[in-house]
Amino acid sequence: MTKEIHYSIVDVFTTRKFAGNPLAVVHDGSNLSSSEMQKIATEFGFSESSVICPPDNDQTNAEVRIFTPHEEIPFAGHPNIGTAWVVANKDTAARYNGSENLIFDEKGGIVDATLKLEDGIVTGAEIIAPQPLEIYGHPNVKLMAQCLGLELENLIPSTDIPAVATVGLPFAFVEVDSVKNLGNIKLSLSAFEQAAELGPKTVDGFCICAFTVTKEDGHDLYVRSRVFSPMGSPIEDPATGSASGALGALLASKYGREPCTINITQGVEMGRKSDIIVEVPQTPSQPHISGCCVLVSDGVLYI
Repeated sequence: MTKEIHYSIVDVFTTRKFAGNPLAVVHDGSNLSSSEMQKIATEFGFSESSVICPPDNDQTNAEVRIFTPHEEIPFAGHPNIGTAWVVANKDTAARYNGSENLIFDEKGGIVDATLKLEDGIVTGAEIIAPQPLEIYGHPNVKLMAQCLGLELENLIPSTDIPAVATVGLPFAFVEVDSVKNLGNIKLSLSAFEQAAELGPKTVDGFCICAFTVTKEDGHDLYVRSRVFSPMGSPIEDPATGSASGALGALLASKYGREPCTINITQGVEMGRKSDIIVEVPQTPSQPHISGCCVLVSDGVLYI
C-alpha cells in the first residue's frame, strides 16, 4: 500500500528564496522506517533533511531525526531552525500549542528552539547547541594548507586554531588571512583523505570550516566562512549552523570576548549567501545559533 508523506522545502539562514541552505522537512515520520527516512534524504540530495516524529514523552515537542544523503547524524544547525519553522507553520507530528518555545529530542541530545517573530509572523528560529564547545585536537597547519590549496603563509595559526571542535557535530577550523584567499581555495582530495586518516575525524571523514574575521566592533565579530566536505555531499555547504556554533565559541575564546555576538556570512562563493548569528554567553555554556527561513515548496512523497 502506497504511503503519502507530506514535506516542505525551506531555505534557511536567509530572507529570500534560492539563497541560504535548502532543507527538506518530512512532516510526519510515524509510519517510516529508518531505511525509508535515509532513502528520502538521499532522494532530495540536500546537505541534510529532517524528519519530524511524535514525541515519546511529555517534556518535548517532537523527536527530530536528521539525515545527510549518506547517513543519520546526531545534530545539525539549519535542520533544527528549518524544522522549528515548519512545526510552527504546518500540520506535523509535533505536539505544538502555539508557544514560541520548542524542545526537540535528537540523537545528539535535547535541542531548545525559540521561534523568531516579526509582526506576529514566524520568520525563523534561534536554537541552543546541545553541548558546550569541546576541542578534539589540533590538526597540522601545513596539511590544512594543502587541503585548501593555499600557501602556508595564507593561514593564521594560533594556540587554539587549527582545531577539530564541536558543539554537537565535529568540524576542523582553519583561519585564512583574507577574503580574497578564502575565494582562492582549491581543494585537494588526497590531502583531505590524509587528514581523515591522521584524525581527529570530523563529520564526513574530514570537513573543514575555513574562515576569516573581517571586522571587530566591541563585543561583535564579523566573519566570512566556507565549509568543505569533499568526501561527503555536497562538497561545499552554503550554510552550516553546527559549524558556526563551534566557530563562534572558538572565536569568543580566542578574542577573550564573552558574551560575544558573531555575525557569520557563508555561501557567497556559491551564489547562496547565508547569514548566521551566533551568540556566545559566558563559558561554559552552549552557543545560541539563529537565522531566518523562507518557504520554497510543499509536496507529497509516495513511498
